[in-house]
Amino acid sequence: HYDACHCQDVADRNAERMRNLVNDISELSLIESGAVRLSFEPIRLRAVVNEVFTGLRPGSEKYQVRLVNDVPDDYIVVADHRRIEQILTNLIDNGIKFNRVDGEVRVSAELQNGMTFVHVKDTGVGIPPEHLNRVFERLYRVDKARSREMGGTGLGLAIVKHLTRAHGGDAEVKSEPGKGCEFTIKLPTRQPPT
Repeated sequence: HYDACHCQDVADRNAERMRNLVNDISELSLIESGAVRLSFEPIRLRAVVNEVFTGLRPGSEKYQVRLVNDVPDDYIVVADHRRIEQILTNLIDNGIKFNRVDGEVRVSAELQNGMTFVHVKDTGVGIPPEHLNRVFERLYRVDKARSREMGGTGLGLAIVKHLTRAHGGDAEVKSEPGKGCEFTIKLPTRQPPT
């Protein structure tokens, strides 16, 4: 009985991973081809972070990771609400999954030269220097075993990079192994010219 149940669990997990992979590949292809139309509107950034935190709360509780929203209440970005939510969900979810027990994911923001810099900083395992310039590549995984175990497709950060660029911004990462990561997305404070 155990073997049958265990095999079914593994099959279900693999099927779910394949569905996620197909969805992410389709999504990335659409974004790269320019077929994704962004709907720009003024968005209160702090509220979107809170929405994402609410959606990811079960995972943060499971992994015992605190979620901290340090975004000032008056920060507004002109962006596509669904896509900003998608970007933040990918980054914060990674911060939870690759963290340590009693760790933290902190989201903050600052204004510089007409851009809003959104920082997602975690207290997790960090990324070795030799991997830093490749983490936004499609299907690139720093820790293949852990990523697979967590159900990752290896496409989340590529989607983040492409969506941020579609907004007229960019994404980057800083990290020290053992001291966590800080992902930064730069978003125009106003709508980019079409």
